[in-house]
Amino acid sequence: MSIEIDRGVLAQAEQYLTGVRRDLRLPGLAIAIIQGTEVVFLYGLGEAAPSRPVTPQTPFILGSLSKSFTAMAIMQLVETGKVELDAPVQHYISWFRVANPAACSQITIRHLLTHTSGISKYVGRELLAGKGNQTMEQQVRHLATVALTKPVGTTFQYSNTNYLILGLVIQMVSGQPYEFYIQQHIFAPLQMQHSFTSEKEAQQDGMATGYRWWFGFPIPAHVSYLADALPAAFLISSAEDMAGYLIAYLNEGRYGEASVLSAAGIAELHRPQVEIAPGNAYAMGWRVELWDGVRVLRHGGETANWRAEMVLLPEKSRLGIIVLTNANNGLVAQLGLDQIAAGVVKLLLGQQLQRSKLTLRRFYLLLDGAMALLTSLQIWAFVRLLRRWHQPIQGRALPFVNQAVLSLIALVLPLSLLKRIPKWADAPWSLLSLYVPDLSSWLAGISLLSFITGIMRIGRIFLRLRKGLK
Repeated sequence: MSIEIDRGVLAQAEQYLTGVRRDLRLPGLAIAIIQGTEVVFLYGLGEAAPSRPVTPQTPFILGSLSKSFTAMAIMQLVETGKVELDAPVQHYISWFRVANPAACSQITIRHLLTHTSGISKYVGRELLAGKGNQTMEQQVRHLATVALTKPVGTTFQYSNTNYLILGLVIQMVSGQPYEFYIQQHIFAPLQMQHSFTSEKEAQQDGMATGYRWWFGFPIPAHVSYLADALPAAFLISSAEDMAGYLIAYLNEGRYGEASVLSAAGIAELHRPQVEIAPGNAYAMGWRVELWDGVRVLRHGGETANWRAEMVLLPEKSRLGIIVLTNANNGLVAQLGLDQIAAGVVKLLLGQQLQRSKLTLRRFYLLLDGAMALLTSLQIWAFVRLLRRWHQPIQGRALPFVNQAVLSLIALVLPLSLLKRIPKWADAPWSLLSLYVPDLSSWLAGISLLSFITGIMRIGRIFLRLRKGLK
């Protein structure tokens, strides 16, 4: 479907973004809209840092949008004959190992690009909970102790670790550090002057401050910049630069006079490779989806205090949208933070936006209220126990049994909860504390208080037993 983007539609988009920022209490937001080879809308909204506004040139951390850069770099090396998609990783990294001996030689470059290597999502999330104090090679060598959770090539499991390995492949094959390769072969030809592979350099260029929501309110947060996870999640760019990057995808790899990839290479990056769900597939660094019958290429990105989204509609309308925000929380993401770009697309296509009934304010009002109630009950139980500490336990055996059961529940329940939550979330506690700091901190605190209460109840029973039943 061919569409005309007029000022009225862009005014609606601007109004929509202003409302989203207000409703989600977003510190700052930057957006670019392209059509074909033209940038039709560049907009910065809110604060990059206190008293400093966001502009289209403000650098943001891209999160997993970085994977598309890594995939493009691999495809560049494919086109120069230095890499083969279906060659084993060991062909390029001879010492590459995982804990499954037979699988070491089976994992190919394509398996990594399409997240079908067998490396789990959990392992990839552990990578993002690190300190950034290792090299990419050190991180890849650690995989020698990591067991695959699925046979190679059989199952889609989105894992940041796959793209970490690809980053090291780029280094080994090109003879350049990954960051130098990206700067020279992608940033430079696409004239991405506000894009970086170094947090320090980006900060010198006015990089935004990252925030995390705590109980519904964004708080500035300095979180470790993970240079050892750069190919998976830590490239840095601006809305203006990302506009040129998306133009290259819609223009057969060309931007202005420069070409970063052939038309065939772009098509291969965007070709569905593995089905995730009906109408939803993964290509190489991109997801391929159907939105109301329209083929859409998209990818989201997040780190602990940044969120990003890019969308391409390559057929007929030839639209591209990039949205960058300087705040994150896994709970807020479910309230529309990861759907801002989708809302803009609907406006551009003339579709009606459906307003969610569960706003951020309502959600946190319910959540904060529930947490306050449960915390009050737990504190009341603790204080009540302290007040009754020296009082006799009335009756004979039965009250002691009841008290023992309650004490065991108070001990076992928090321990069981703390153990099971990482399995349910498919993420370690170290990552949950970064990406959902408010809820994870509360869960840890309330579990600790419950555990202490259980210990004290057992202690009181033993003290009473020593004095004899009364």
